[in-house]
Amino acid sequence: MSKNLFFVSNPNPGFLGIKADKPKIDIYLLGVPFDSGVSWRPGTRFGPQAIREASLNIETFSYRYSFDATNLRIEDLGDISVVHGDSAETLRRVELTIKEIEKDAPLVLIGGEHTMTLAAVKALKPDFFVVFDAHTDLRDDYLGFRLSHASVSRRISEIIEPKNILQVGIRASCTEELEYASKNRINILNSVWIHNNGLEETKKVLKEKTSQANRIYVSVDLDVLDPSCMPGVGNPEAEGLTTHELITFLDSIVDKRLIGFDIMELNPLMDPSGISAVTATRILLEVLIKSSISRT
Repeated sequence: MSKNLFFVSNPNPGFLGIKADKPKIDIYLLGVPFDSGVSWRPGTRFGPQAIREASLNIETFSYRYSFDATNLRIEDLGDISVVHGDSAETLRRVELTIKEIEKDAPLVLIGGEHTMTLAAVKALKPDFFVVFDAHTDLRDDYLGFRLSHASVSRRISEIIEPKNILQVGIRASCTEELEYASKNRINILNSVWIHNNGLEETKKVLKEKTSQANRIYVSVDLDVLDPSCMPGVGNPEAEGLTTHELITFLDSIVDKRLIGFDIMELNPLMDPSGISAVTATRILLEVLIKSSISRT
């Protein structure tokens, strides 16, 4: 791994409070505490630290995989030194930093606003992008800004073949976005369809859509979850997925083809109870474990 990560500051404590003291790394983890481009309630800049703190205070054994996350070799690189108010410069820093990291293990971002996913996609160059989100995020601009969390999937569709984008859990869109998705053959599994068709049928579609992919990037905007189990987001939307549904769907597509993953838009200011941070951390642990065991 490059030691010249100019834009990164070390976390204290790191994720799970452990160091990757073995030669082979399972996961590289990077925080992006940035929220200058949010459209409603700021506070996602505090997401990375909230996830790290939760990771120190929850049990780490997965009954799904019979594996303890403390056995993972996680290199927590720290947080990007962001430039608040400047999305373009922060995106540049994230992209350059990711390009410096060795590509021998998947890269995980914790955020922070969803706009930052764009930098990871640019740096890692996946051939398929799966995003779990309440919103389509396909506006060409929002309030005059083209680099916005309301436009992140639109920007990504300009660098990845749109037919290789799959959006899951969608339930909040405008006409412009739906017309763009239809014209460009972006795949959408909305939450109503998911609830009507159930877990197994949704898993089947996810596997079919990603079957030809070689390099997959998976992004989770936490507002894909219903506000009843994820109140700590800036833009909540009713009729979302449950935590169990989300983890089950992630299990169906996270395998050795995963090159990048992110979990974004945690806003701990909207949930002082800390339940949202704990839930986000559990989702992250399950994905990290599945990714690791898939590569062994």
